[in-house]
Amino acid sequence: MTDHAPSSRPELDAERRSERRAQAWWLWKGPALVWLALIVLFAISLGSAYLPLGDGNIAANLLIAAVMIVLLVTFLMDLQNATVIVRLIAGAGLFWLIFMFSLTFNDYLSRYY
Repeated sequence: MTDHAPSSRPELDAERRSERRAQAWWLWKGPALVWLALIVLFAISLGSAYLPLGDGNIAANLLIAAVMIVLLVTFLMDLQNATVIVRLIAGAGLFWLIFMFSLTFNDYLSRYY
């Protein structure tokens, strides 16, 4: 026997469908808005590649990339609702990644060919 058997009153079925649609929108609203923001940021980054900004182009694209990372980490990785230990581990991973990139970049800059 099913839990959601059709009732004899069609208005109850319509009410259940509207509740399910509202619940489905509530579940997808956050990721859809983040996806839309990422697409907009990508379009801005793509557009800035065609503008003659000089060194400002690198700074603008790095800033856009940082905003994209914050959006991904905060909303899609769900760190806004995570426990303290999960946030701490994510921060340690980010610190380690920055540390390794800085060592690699330092090695690259210190070599003379």
